[in-house]
Amino acid sequence: MTSVQKVVLITGMQAAGKSTIAPLLAARLGPPAATVDGDVYYHAVVAGAAVMTPDPSPEALRQLQLRYDASALVARHYLAAGFDFVCSDIILGEYVARWLDSFEGVAEPHLVVLTPSVDSIVARELARGSNSYRGWQGPGMTLADAVQALQEGLKDIPPRGLWVDTTGQTAEESVAAILADGLEAARW
Repeated sequence: MTSVQKVVLITGMQAAGKSTIAPLLAARLGPPAATVDGDVYYHAVVAGAAVMTPDPSPEALRQLQLRYDASALVARHYLAAGFDFVCSDIILGEYVARWLDSFEGVAEPHLVVLTPSVDSIVARELARGSNSYRGWQGPGMTLADAVQALQEGLKDIPPRGLWVDTTGQTAEESVAAILADGLEAARW
């Protein structure tokens, strides 16, 4: 009996835990299983990068779509070789359905949306010495305000899949919650 490969999209805000959870989840799905972090494609544009902001330029949107298409192509490559695949990236709104629907007939698609609290995200950002929210932080806005502004985009994701509040969870606890029912709740 041949098993159907699984493709899992893990999305959420910066500092939600996507990049930490994805390889742990892939390791529990396989063998064989592979993973990619969408930031690889963000950093791939070394000249002429257009940054996403609340009011993105057409070029920023084009580069965002290229990034999403690249991760889907890599996922298909591994799926064709018999691997399960986990992608971690900030994919929101209509892009979620477009990405997952592209695997119809290829693999069993799953969606995991990580939803830690604003305070948790702020603490994680400060702990890693980063401010990936600076493009969303307008004049007079705090980091928490910027996180809340970007979190509004989660509302545009179709209400499907598994939504996990990772506040106060270790990465291992989050993976256990995702796999608690064998990924059934995460089915797209």
